[in-house]
Amino acid sequence: MFGYFDSSLFLAILLDENRQDEAIYIWKSNPIKISSILLKIETNISLLKFYKQNEYKLGINWLNEKKALRKKLLNEVFLNDITESFADTMEQNDILAKCKSLDAIHIATAIDISEKYSKSEICICSFDKNMLRIAKEFGFETN
Repeated sequence: MFGYFDSSLFLAILLDENRQDEAIYIWKSNPIKISSILLKIETNISLLKFYKQNEYKLGINWLNEKKALRKKLLNEVFLNDITESFADTMEQNDILAKCKSLDAIHIATAIDISEKYSKSEICICSFDKNMLRIAKEFGFETN
């Protein structure tokens, strides 16, 4: 089984959010982790924005520790490039219009991966309820 991770679950771990314990459990329960390169982009931007908004109470050491943790976590994930085939997948699946663009890219990535592996082998790991609902409509397992 592959665990496909989006940024909502990843950031819960990285930023010590309310659901961090649940996120860590899901993370550890999926030894094979996959995502889109979008995960790398989204988590960098979110981390820097969070730090900028809370810089006065966090300090530079906090940021450096979180950057190191982010790098460690990303090293556990097989990241797939965003290619033109994702745009094609999105055009062929009107149901993706039910979610935000970045979530649609994540689901399109999972769809493309499912062409090599069965959808039943991919579990979408996210805290985004809408994304999970749409992933189920495509036949994916969800956390």
